[in-house]
Amino acid sequence: MPKDPYTIKASERGAVRVFTTELEPEGDAAITPQNVYKLLGDGVTLVSSKVEVFPSKVLAGLGLTNYLAEGYGIPPEDMAGKAAALDALKGLVILVPSSAFGGNEQVLEPSPALRFIGMFHEPKNAPPKQMAESEASKGLTSPQSRADTRSQNQVRYSWLIAIGALIIAAALVLFAVF
Repeated sequence: MPKDPYTIKASERGAVRVFTTELEPEGDAAITPQNVYKLLGDGVTLVSSKVEVFPSKVLAGLGLTNYLAEGYGIPPEDMAGKAAALDALKGLVILVPSSAFGGNEQVLEPSPALRFIGMFHEPKNAPPKQMAESEASKGLTSPQSRADTRSQNQVRYSWLIAIGALIIAAALVLFAVF
């Protein structure tokens, strides 16, 4: 684990830096994954498709700690002592994973408008995740859209199971009658 969370080595993998900002609403609207690099310091380059920027309220009910655990594989023990603070964040949340730096060595000099919350790591033995075409690659990167898709999938599976059970029940009734 690097001692300085603002120094990114080319070999860094599996870390997620969490920032937040409580800028005025029109300021929040201007911060996007495509321009967040401007708030991280001069000369910082990012792969914007890897950066997540969203209002903290979209995680209502799920919580940022659960989102980091489920979405990034961060173990709960890595968030120990910060879980309550993570879940209580207000304003805009900015998640910058190691992959967003594109394997380039960089030094962050965050704007005073950003507040660094912490750097969290996947387990060392975690295999790299392969992403098929997902919401993120289609441009739907908000945690809310991912949660909505999971809910929709659960409803679809529930319907399939219910229809399957009805077909089996109907077949049993027909078999018993004939």
